[in-house]
Amino acid sequence: MGKEEIRKKREALLEELESENITEERMAAIEKEIDDFEKIEGEINKRASLKERLSSESELRSRLGDIEGSHRKGEESEESVERKAQTVKETGVMEISALEARRGISNNREYRATNLETGNLATPTRVGSDIRDNLERLSSIIDMVTVEDFTGCSEFDEPYEISGLTAKEREDEKYTESTDASDPTFGLAKIKPTLISVTTYISRNISRLTPIRYEEKIKAMALKALRSKVVDLIVNGNGSMFGIKTAKNTDENKIYKEYVVSSNEITATTLKDIVFKYGGDDSLGGNAVLFLTKEDLAAFGSIRGEKEKKPIYEITPTQGNANVGTIKDGGTIVPYCICSKLTSLSTAEKGSNPVQTMLYGDPKNFELGLFGPYTIEVSKDTKLEKRLLTIAGDVMVGGNLVVHEGFVVVTLDANKESGNSNQ
Repeated sequence: MGKEEIRKKREALLEELESENITEERMAAIEKEIDDFEKIEGEINKRASLKERLSSESELRSRLGDIEGSHRKGEESEESVERKAQTVKETGVMEISALEARRGISNNREYRATNLETGNLATPTRVGSDIRDNLERLSSIIDMVTVEDFTGCSEFDEPYEISGLTAKEREDEKYTESTDASDPTFGLAKIKPTLISVTTYISRNISRLTPIRYEEKIKAMALKALRSKVVDLIVNGNGSMFGIKTAKNTDENKIYKEYVVSSNEITATTLKDIVFKYGGDDSLGGNAVLFLTKEDLAAFGSIRGEKEKKPIYEITPTQGNANVGTIKDGGTIVPYCICSKLTSLSTAEKGSNPVQTMLYGDPKNFELGLFGPYTIEVSKDTKLEKRLLTIAGDVMVGGNLVVHEGFVVVTLDANKESGNSNQ
């Protein structure tokens, strides 16, 4: 008996109960039938519940099958990676896409050396595939800037606002032109590609690694060399690429802001003076970082108070990355980043031209563009006598500030009779 049949019988019993001639014996019989119906419905619901559980288990098995299938596909993908790595090892030619290089630049991480791991006592436990790094590390500025993929572009123009629209007061039905109001002004920051060629060396013993490990190591070394050169370009630029200190728009106007000082002395007020030169009239500017040399950082740390001779500035390096940290001056806490590509203010000498030194601003205001893949070639001929492989790479990059006065450049004034001129 199904649910539909039970429903119909219930309706018939309901009509029978409404009859005035029904007897007590019949009412007792109807009550028994209703109890039977409830038992039958309970069994029907129980069967439905069991079917639902079986269906769920079947679906789960199906999903497990899909996972196993995707795992097998993953194994096929690994085989494809192995073939690709083998090709790199045999031909010595590799390409890193702009997207992959972008991740390598923008992610805050260091590439570790690749070791050969083996439990076989009959073979060496380690291959000497590395040239040991010195204590010098790359400035973290490269991990702070904005990085974009411009593959396919010959160059890129980034519009930015120089000044906003000014409002004015008026009376109803008495509109007059006012010189107090002004239209917004805009600029274009051109990002033009420049060719970077980088060269680095690695032990030829790396060829004893598996193809995948070989490819990983070559890629890591090549990207490290690229990052080292890009740090210099971000700060200083060159003849075709704009850096923070050379940033200009298409009208040849500076995009950065200069803070001109008359002396190379770092004093108890230097930090606050720089901080208050950044930002608009109603703000100090957010997310700003002070970029300076290690020499200037030491100069900040050496400043003492006049009475108690305690340090004015409290310098705290970040644990795990001593390239960055904070400088605390009372209630002012400023993030800093050491960059050896800058000129030290504390030791700069006045000359016939101004000297650009420290930088202060939000690093996201600088846009670094990657114009295509990074091509790498490996040769064993150049440093044969030292048993080294030569890794030569080429890539097109460009950059510029994309925010008006997005950085303050601390500049030591040139020798002038007029003396200091703070702008």
